[in-house]
Amino acid sequence: MSHFEEKTIDLPCLPGTDPKSHITFEEDGSLIERSVLPGGTRIITQQVPATRSVAIACWLPVGSRDETEGHYGATHYLEHLLFKGTKTRTALQLANAFEEVGGMSNASTSKDYTNYYARVLSSDLPMAVETLLDMVTSSVIDPEQMALERGVILEELAAAEDDPMDVLFEAYSSVAYAGTALARPVGGTPETVKAITRDGIWEHYQRTYRSENLVITAAGDVDHATLCALVTAGLERGGWATSGDLTPKARRSPDAIPAAQAARLVRSKDIEQAQVAVGTRSLPLGDPDRWAMNVMVSILGSGMTSRLFQEIREKRGLAYTTFAFNHAYTEAGAFGMYAGCKPHNTEEIEKVMDQVWAELAENGPTEAELQRILGHTRGTMALGMEDNFARMYRLGRSEISTGNLTPLSEQLEAVAHVDVDDVKNIAARLYEGPRFNVTVQTNRTTSPATN
Repeated sequence: MSHFEEKTIDLPCLPGTDPKSHITFEEDGSLIERSVLPGGTRIITQQVPATRSVAIACWLPVGSRDETEGHYGATHYLEHLLFKGTKTRTALQLANAFEEVGGMSNASTSKDYTNYYARVLSSDLPMAVETLLDMVTSSVIDPEQMALERGVILEELAAAEDDPMDVLFEAYSSVAYAGTALARPVGGTPETVKAITRDGIWEHYQRTYRSENLVITAAGDVDHATLCALVTAGLERGGWATSGDLTPKARRSPDAIPAAQAARLVRSKDIEQAQVAVGTRSLPLGDPDRWAMNVMVSILGSGMTSRLFQEIREKRGLAYTTFAFNHAYTEAGAFGMYAGCKPHNTEEIEKVMDQVWAELAENGPTEAELQRILGHTRGTMALGMEDNFARMYRLGRSEISTGNLTPLSEQLEAVAHVDVDDVKNIAARLYEGPRFNVTVQTNRTTSPATN
């Protein structure tokens, strides 16, 4: 392995650290600051010169994995309901607040967090903070709106079920994290959405939406002290704690989850094209080998020069789309290779995927191949941070996941230090793991491909 000492910025909130530390450092001409309010709310900003806008988000480290009995599906349901009205604003007023200034707002739910975000001109930041915090702190969870939104969510789940790739990746998670809360679908199931009550959602909201859980991140034309004052005022209006010397909620433990077991899963759908994924458990967030992991994934399946694209599409014509992927959480990740193909090609594609993976594990990449991918990876990383939304998102993910923020310059240097042996070793390490083979296959008795 290469000997690169990664430098990260510690973002303390675990017991035994000083949770009230004010951290300030510069990154490529921008200023990043982090503070913890007396009520435990964390605020992280990145002030970017020569920009007129601000991307801002309210994060809760609460995802589908954190739901308890009687609350399954509540996290995603809440994401919808917080836009449906507060004690002082109707749903229309919430939407109009951003649209009338040319801004935007939305939300997302994952297995381990929920966020509510907006992008506005910097002059409209006070409105954005007030509106987002009103939603987060003062949602009424109206029973009538809940009943209406139940149908909307069921339609959303039905749309996902009609997307074969969505079906495949949900099935892949269920295998990769079997026996753990990470195996549960983010949006719940039709059964849990139909079964959950208003009381169940309200209990989940009251238990998890608290000042010591809240993280605010913003990037762009933003002044840190001004944002802290705006957030404090918004929390006070919502009746949330702004005093009392509360400590932010401790981050998730990185302790390993139960070991994965090899599995083969086949789901039948009324579709023309089969979906195939082959892979194994991978690295958790923050693992020191994650840079080599990212390079390995790119070599296998990122772009037209990748090994999967060349072997599966260009040389054999077995699929139109193929790529490699890696999803990581605090305790573990899942790596895989994907292809969409005619049903009669699934077995051959699985064999090709295994061969490509095995060859990389045995011999590693060529030096020319490695340098091409390193250039691609570093360019993608650097260009991705040119956008305020991406900067804001990185601050939030770093704060709620590992508590370490790696400056972009350090990320680029870490990638540059990945060598042939690093990639070979991580490929071999994963190749020895339990194998997941997941296929979403047509349930038709006669496939058009075999007529």
